[in-house]
Amino acid sequence: MELFIKLKNLDRRWVFLCVAFSVMLPMIFKMDFPVFPGKSVEGLYKFVDQLPEGTRCFLSFDFDPASEPELGPSAIAILTHMFRKNLKPLCGGNWPLGGEMAEAALSTAADIYKSTYENMKSAGKLAAGCKPSVEKGVDYVNLGYKPGAIIHVKALCSDFMGPYPQDRDGNSTKEMPIFMNPDGRKFAMTDVGIIVSFTAGTGGIESFISVAGEHKRPMAAGCTSVNIPRFVTYLQTGQLVGMTGGLPGAAEYEKLIEYIGKGREGMAPQSIAHLIIMLFIIAGNIAFIAEQRKAKKKA
Repeated sequence: MELFIKLKNLDRRWVFLCVAFSVMLPMIFKMDFPVFPGKSVEGLYKFVDQLPEGTRCFLSFDFDPASEPELGPSAIAILTHMFRKNLKPLCGGNWPLGGEMAEAALSTAADIYKSTYENMKSAGKLAAGCKPSVEKGVDYVNLGYKPGAIIHVKALCSDFMGPYPQDRDGNSTKEMPIFMNPDGRKFAMTDVGIIVSFTAGTGGIESFISVAGEHKRPMAAGCTSVNIPRFVTYLQTGQLVGMTGGLPGAAEYEKLIEYIGKGREGMAPQSIAHLIIMLFIIAGNIAFIAEQRKAKKKA
């Protein structure tokens, strides 16, 4: 007990140093902790996996650089999966920097798809119509940021192409092959197979849920860890088909697509750092109890 009492007065800089090493060492030695996908992540993966080839999917990037470490890996993993299934991601954003977040994720996912194409093809894990690389305007499009949040989403329900006459780079969307329907009719929200919002706060998936009666599309979310308790309700009610929560959710999706990205790379440092913090909390509580008992004996 005396040892714990001494630890109570330990210079806090030693605590910071231990936490720093707990983060650094797993990164240096490339430790890979086991990851076991949960029901919400598996639900999203299975839904995307069973979508027919060529299905257009609307991905809304409703976050900024502050939340990129948590939401970026999920977006990259889901986009990579969609490319491998020959699905067509339509990316937009309700946040001002959503277009930039989408561009970064699309670029990374396209590189992953291209670098793993041959291995995945030989393993029979690509859709029949997959090509060695993906093309902008044909296989995916970045529509960029549009203001309005729920008002913007409501407008999409009645006229998808109206709010998006151009993509993020200023190219006209009217003649883009990705928006063409075989029967020649105008592209509408009803042609979207799933809506996925990567949400860091307001203006995200809840904007789409609010007008679900109008678009009637299946929905899913990628959210920051702090938002998981809030969105679990939507999973329970069936309003969301699945969800990736924080970095662990991204790691779980990466596990399902057989790729080690930032999600899985971050699990070892995060887990060990949490363990170290828990040990210090336990030691501090034991020290407090021991000190109280010692004081009572002296009294």
